[in-house]
Amino acid sequence: MEMEYMLLKQLLKKAIYREKSSSENYINWLRRQGVTIGKGCTVYDPRSTHIDTQNPGMLEIGDYVRITAGTTILTHDYSLSVLACVEGDIVGSVEKTTLGSNIFIGRNAIILKGVTIGNNVIIGAGAVVTKDCDSNSVYAGVPALKICTIESLYKKRKGDELKAAKSVAIAYYEKFHKKPDEKVLREYQMIFTDRNKIPESLEMLMKDTSVEETCKMYYKESKPQFSDIDSFLKWCGIEEEK
Repeated sequence: MEMEYMLLKQLLKKAIYREKSSSENYINWLRRQGVTIGKGCTVYDPRSTHIDTQNPGMLEIGDYVRITAGTTILTHDYSLSVLACVEGDIVGSVEKTTLGSNIFIGRNAIILKGVTIGNNVIIGAGAVVTKDCDSNSVYAGVPALKICTIESLYKKRKGDELKAAKSVAIAYYEKFHKKPDEKVLREYQMIFTDRNKIPESLEMLMKDTSVEETCKMYYKESKPQFSDIDSFLKWCGIEEEK
C-alpha cells in the first residue's frame, strides 16, 4: 500500500510540475532544449531554479555541478527594450555562459550572461556573478568577488573540524538530552569511524557527492582521530545521558 502511495505521489508530482518534477527530469529536459550539461549534476530545487533556455546553444555546464534553490543562470537580458525605446533600433544582447566542472552554487545566486566559471569553484549564497571566476576558488558577494582559494578553504575547515563537530554534538545533547548518533554527526564521521566499515549515513553522503569512489579511497587510506563515536563524545565532555 505504501509503495502504491509513493508511486501515485511521484506520478502526480510529475503531472503537475512536469519537467521540474525532479532534478533528473529537469536536467534531461534542459539537454533536450540544447543546453550542454555534463555527468553527475544536481538541481536541488528545480521549481525555484531559473536556467535560461532562450539561447540553449549559448550555455554549457560541466560535470558534478550542484545548483541549489533559487539559482538563476542567464545567457541574455532584455535591456534591448530600453535601447529600442530611445533609438528605435533592435540591438541584441546574448553572450555565452560557461560553467566548468565540480562547482557548487549557493542558494539564490545569480550567474549573469557572458560569465565563465572555472573548475572546482564555490559560489556563495546570494552572490551575483558578473565576471569570470578563476578555477580552484571561492566567490561571494554582490558583485561576487574572490575571497579565497579552494586549498585555503580546505585547510581552514580541516583545522576547525574538531571544534565544529564538538559544537554540533554539544548543541544536540543540550537540546534533546541524549547523545548524538552518527546521523546527527554525519558530516563529521571521518573523525571517529572504524575504517573497516562505512556507516549507511556516511555512505549516502559519499554517494551524494557523485565521486563516491574517490571518497571511499580517501576513507580507506586515512585514519580516524578517535577509535569510535563514544571516544569522541567523551572528548566533547558527553559521557552519560541526562
